[in-house]
Amino acid sequence: MTPPGTTAYPMSEPPEQPKRPARQPDLHPDEQRELTVHAQVPPEDLPDGPPDADVSIEPRPPIVSGLRLWWVPMVGLCIGLLFIAGDHMWRAGGTIAGSLWLAAGLRAVLPEESAGGLVVRQRWLDVTLLLLLGGLVALSAFTLDLRDLRS
Repeated sequence: MTPPGTTAYPMSEPPEQPKRPARQPDLHPDEQRELTVHAQVPPEDLPDGPPDADVSIEPRPPIVSGLRLWWVPMVGLCIGLLFIAGDHMWRAGGTIAGSLWLAAGLRAVLPEESAGGLVVRQRWLDVTLLLLLGGLVALSAFTLDLRDLRS
């Protein structure tokens, strides 16, 4: 027995939903490039038309599958943290700055598939930011005045 105002359907056949035309989102040229390069979607399969809430496209670059050589600079950062724990601030600063410069060098010369977790944005931007951050860490570490202030 079904409640009033409802319709009973057999268990084997769900009710047919009316077909509505699928609308595809407009894609920015950068998104189109991401889809064709990283997700390897052929250009003829790219959606065009007005945006629709039912359509979601999440391109994922192939490098997400593994961190690859990301662990190499991380070892240096962990050693730097051990120096900080041992109260050797200059050694820690030098080690962390060197690790960031190593990461910049690896990102500069390795292809995206081998760089793994070092790939965040475009190559030039990643390298520039890692070099700049390493320089700032080195500058701040080596300009510390660690003399005893109790005199």
